[in-house]
This record gives sequence, structure tokens and C-alpha cells, in this order.
Amino acid sequence: MALDTYVTSRLIQWADWRARRLDGGRGYPKKCAFVINPGGGHWSPEMDSNCYEVDMVVVALIQDRKDALMKCYTETGTKEQKAKRCGCSVRTYDLRLEMAHRDVLGYLNDVAAGVPLPVVKVEAEDRFFTMEV
Repeated sequence: MALDTYVTSRLIQWADWRARRLDGGRGYPKKCAFVINPGGGHWSPEMDSNCYEVDMVVVALIQDRKDALMKCYTETGTKEQKAKRCGCSVRTYDLRLEMAHRDVLGYLNDVAAGVPLPVVKVEAEDRFFTMEV
């Protein structure tokens, strides 16, 4: 499974941003899968809007793929543990993650071209801002 490095880097940045947001914006996330040194980075408005854009894309994914992305990028643990938390095999987890990466790349291309994201029903725990999608 070869994942797109552009999408991976955007998702890692989003996961760190999400962890900081959930921690009240203090800059020290409680846990984040890919952040080795989570202390006080520089946050620009551009980074905030880029991460918010990825957040809108992740929320628009179908549930299985969204779960795989959330487990991969925002939770700690081995691939086997994450697959178990998703309720599937490691192979299925990898396939869901790969399809989610393709969806994220497609949605980001659509957003860049000015195409609106699909309208989805947003649950409170999926959203970080009170805003209609």
C-alpha cells in the first residue's frame, strides 16, 4: 500500500491541529499518533485554514473510511490494535485507509477547483466548530 505523501502530510498536520483544538488550543495535545514533539509550534492563519479544509473533507467521508483515518491519524497504537478498534481485519483496515486517502485527494482537488463538498449530516462529535456543512 503506497499512500500519497501530499495527502499523508496534510492529514498529519490536520491530526496535530485537531489534537490542539480538542485540548483547548493550549498547544500541547494529549495524544496524537504522529506527533513526536507536541510542544508549542508556530500556527499561522494559513495553517489553520488548511487544516480546517482537511477537517471538512474528513467529515464528508463515508463512515468506514472516516473511522480508519481517525484511528490512523488521531489515535495511538499498532496497526493491529487500530484495525481491531475499527472492527475489521488488518487487510480491510489497510484497504479502507487507502480508499480514504484517494477520497481525501479527490475532495481536496475538488475544493481547489471550487467544487462544493457533498452535504453530509454532521454529528456533534465529528465537528470542531458549530457550523453547517
